[in-house]
Amino acid sequence: MTTMFAVGMQVLLALSVEGQPVRFGVPLPAPAVAQGLRLCGPGVLQWRRLPVGRDDADPVWVELAVAGTTGRVRIAAGGAPATPDGHGAAFVREQEEQRGPEGKTTIVRWRWCDGRIDERRRTQFEATTTIAGETYSAGEARTVWEDGRAQRATPVVHLPRRIWELAAVLPAGGRLGEAVRKQLAAVRPRLVEMAGERGAGDFERSQGIVTNLEYDTTLGLLRLALVGADEAALAQALRCAQHLCDRDFDLRSGLPFTHGPDHRTGVPAPGHAWLQGLLLAGLLAADDDLIAAARAIGRGLATHPPTGTDQFEVARDHAWPLLELEGLLAVLPDRALAQAADRLAVSIDRRFDPIARTYRFGERELGDGVYLERGWITGGLVVPALVQHLQRCPDARMAEHVRIVRQALQDQIGLAGGGIPTHWRCANGQTYAVHRAQRDPAAMLMLDALEVVDLRRLSRRETLRRSVEEVPNLEDPDLPTAFSMVARCTWVWR
Repeated sequence: MTTMFAVGMQVLLALSVEGQPVRFGVPLPAPAVAQGLRLCGPGVLQWRRLPVGRDDADPVWVELAVAGTTGRVRIAAGGAPATPDGHGAAFVREQEEQRGPEGKTTIVRWRWCDGRIDERRRTQFEATTTIAGETYSAGEARTVWEDGRAQRATPVVHLPRRIWELAAVLPAGGRLGEAVRKQLAAVRPRLVEMAGERGAGDFERSQGIVTNLEYDTTLGLLRLALVGADEAALAQALRCAQHLCDRDFDLRSGLPFTHGPDHRTGVPAPGHAWLQGLLLAGLLAADDDLIAAARAIGRGLATHPPTGTDQFEVARDHAWPLLELEGLLAVLPDRALAQAADRLAVSIDRRFDPIARTYRFGERELGDGVYLERGWITGGLVVPALVQHLQRCPDARMAEHVRIVRQALQDQIGLAGGGIPTHWRCANGQTYAVHRAQRDPAAMLMLDALEVVDLRRLSRRETLRRSVEEVPNLEDPDLPTAFSMVARCTWVWR
């Protein structure tokens, strides 16, 4: 187990080391980090700032490495400075490159002070290559670890939840989503990864479609790991993050391939790109390459603005990139990415309709002034993206529009009837043809639009409680996608 103590006592963390070195990322108070860090008791500590955040960031994400000890150890403020070059008391980091006909292989070794060696070999393929019966195409990569990944990072899942709340990794805890969290924990062992090294870290849904981690499976697994102290979920999430980098990333566009009959058959698109799980995996595992990959996807989103018009104007092409860019900007400030996010937010806000009380996109214009409002997209995606943007860039007019749309969604949810409304038609300020769903992952997403106080009030209704029971269903043929949709909902972790 791991605990955290008040900074005023100078002890920041206490954790158990089971005879193996540990190396992980954690956010710590900036004043404590400024004093340096030390290990209380036997063993050695090595630390550095991770390559994220501004100089004045608080908390500060750091890599901690502890070796040469076993049992309960404490990490306190007031000690040695950072060792950013990787040549410290706990380990020495070495890197080399090799070239072959298949491409470039980068080898990284962590030589620990107790004699252990962790090694990572990553080959970036430049030609079609077959290894152990699996064929990799040019543009793919293959990463092989010899020890030292998930097992080194396991202390993070035993840290007190308060650490992740202060760093905005998790929302403030409570019982609002308790039943759903239990269901996600029951579902997680049923998420069977695809066969072989090439399939590890990805999943298949109905009709043989490879998910390509749609809706950010990695993010959902990491939230489950941190809340439930689930080491297996952490290990699976790290495989998912590596899979995205190695298998799903398109070097030309800077975006992941979308889901399809194989890993790299879908067309990369800004409305189907997720980076927040990848970024969090990099932070928790203190993996600079994963962090860099998240930034690369952010740049891909920034250079691929939405282009659709009329019936090809799609809400997700505006809102998904905004939500992902804001998640990245929260820990990785970047002027170009911020400008891209600002343009997306303005573009969405321009589509606000005060009569329909929503943001109108051409894809759902039905003619004669009738608009098909997909509440689960507006509530689960558009509103959360704008809310996160407003935290970085307050704007009174935009905030008022968000308030009006939130109220419209809440009004629909609050109407009598079974289930949760997911879509309906709007015309001349009236709504009709409302479709209500029970135990539907899409409906769960819609609830993310509501303020916590309003959702708590509505959750007292038996009809709403029944609507979120046993979601995702264990027998869902698209279980990996359903899990990802539900596990990414912020309200579920409140």
